[in-house]
Amino acid sequence: MRAIELFRLRRVRDKPRALDLMQQHAGLTADQAQAALYVAVGGGRPQLTLPDDAAARACITALAGAGFVARFAAAPDFDAAERAQTALAQVLPHLPPDVCHAIGAWLLEDAWEPALLYGLQHLRMHVPAHHPGRVLLTRVAVETGWVAGGPGRA
Repeated sequence: MRAIELFRLRRVRDKPRALDLMQQHAGLTADQAQAALYVAVGGGRPQLTLPDDAAARACITALAGAGFVARFAAAPDFDAAERAQTALAQVLPHLPPDVCHAIGAWLLEDAWEPALLYGLQHLRMHVPAHHPGRVLLTRVAVETGWVAGGPGRA
């Protein structure tokens, strides 16, 4: 089981679509989805429980398209900064030195988000979509709420 939290809303959002997506992906009833939506719109961070990590990533990606930005909820087995740093450590040996230096500088400042986004941007521009490093950083970006390079951009 994996919990995700809705933590940010885009200015333009499609509430009816978000309700349908919550019901479809998380198996919520219409009333439960409505309650979660109201909490999110009210500034709260409702959590949805999904069967596994893959289902959670699919739900996060789908909700981003409706203007609701989600990420994996904090859990004993998930720390966003640690996950990003571990993924970047695996990819760094395959990146050019200038990109490595920039990412390393951000990581020394505990700024894992720009480091992750910069690494992902470089890989999107220079390697095919199926490249293992690009797949890894894309997966971590989704898990941490940075769908397609920016909060909620699908």
